[in-house]
Amino acid sequence: MRGLSLFLPVVWATSIIANKNILFAAQSNGNLTSLSLQNSSIAVTSNTVDCADNASWLTLDAHNKILYCLNRGVGNATQGSLNSFAVGKQGVLTKIDRVSAPFGVVAGQYFDVGGKRGYVTASYNRSAIAVYSFGQNGDLDEPLQIIYPNISQTGPIPSRQDRSFSHHVILDPTGQFILIPDLGGDLIRVFKYDKENIAPLTELSPLVTEPGAGPRHAVFWKSYKRHGELFLFFNGELSQKVYSYKVTYTGTGLSFTKVFDVPALDAQLPSNTAPTSEIAISPDSRFLIVASRERSFASSPLFRTGPSDTLSTFKLNQDGTLSLVQTAPSGGYLPRQFSLNRKGDRVAVGHQGNNTVVVWKRDIRSGKIISEADGGKVGSQTLSGQVAFVQWYE
Repeated sequence: MRGLSLFLPVVWATSIIANKNILFAAQSNGNLTSLSLQNSSIAVTSNTVDCADNASWLTLDAHNKILYCLNRGVGNATQGSLNSFAVGKQGVLTKIDRVSAPFGVVAGQYFDVGGKRGYVTASYNRSAIAVYSFGQNGDLDEPLQIIYPNISQTGPIPSRQDRSFSHHVILDPTGQFILIPDLGGDLIRVFKYDKENIAPLTELSPLVTEPGAGPRHAVFWKSYKRHGELFLFFNGELSQKVYSYKVTYTGTGLSFTKVFDVPALDAQLPSNTAPTSEIAISPDSRFLIVASRERSFASSPLFRTGPSDTLSTFKLNQDGTLSLVQTAPSGGYLPRQFSLNRKGDRVAVGHQGNNTVVVWKRDIRSGKIISEADGGKVGSQTLSGQVAFVQWYE
């Protein structure tokens, strides 16, 4: 889990080492599957349907061996759900609890600031933000607060921006602010987080993106040379760009200054034809990776021109700009999400288009994903449903 102390008891550290080859995969048909890396293959070790109909996002509390699974809901449902599981030997999951979540929930963020354990979710279909308080043992309570954001006008891509669409949740490095990318509103909403009481969240001035950007996911990154300057990177799903903004703490919130933007893949691809999905920074904070879905959408000039969509790797420069290092196959169609392991030498990619989890080797020094021709494909497993999220058990 992000932020986990490096000073771990010997028994727990040994447990992490033993579990480093276990993955969890959430599928949109309701299956939540435990996987094991075995030499050059990926094996299914167990499966549960207790995340309900449409598993969409996973959050691991590794220290307490609890996995949280969000269920987006299906069809005419009015709610989704938040579910908790105890993680046993070999990644076997046992259900602990379930509470409601706003329909269309697609992302969540767990945090433990000042001893108060909180969780915030973002729902897409009917834009909503829900706030929860967690106990230590996986017990859940109904939301403390639900916010329903709205926008004042339709964006430049009406088919995707006729209303608010919350898509991600991140906590700033100080633990004071929650950021929620709003794809429909071309905003990254900023909320003051009450770390003493968890809720209520108080909305502050947002980051307003360029029109038609469609911000999807975001990550913070701190320069280690320029006086520790803080930057926010996010991917525009609709513009198909990666953006960099310098972040400044003010007396009343956060201010943002645009530094840089770059096409995630190809500047010649028309907007909203090769949407980006996931964005992540390597564990050593030297590289940024973003996923594009240029061969999965029928509107794309590259539709089905190859067997795989693309992961683009950029070097993080100290001034907040990016330099392209590599474009590499994701290993399938519709890579909704990917995860790097703690060491950074493996990338697990979940594909919705062909229901696969694919694991690649990654060279930590160069930042490059190693090609299949060079022995970089660790393994692939086809599951029963579209893979929405894959999580390392570390």
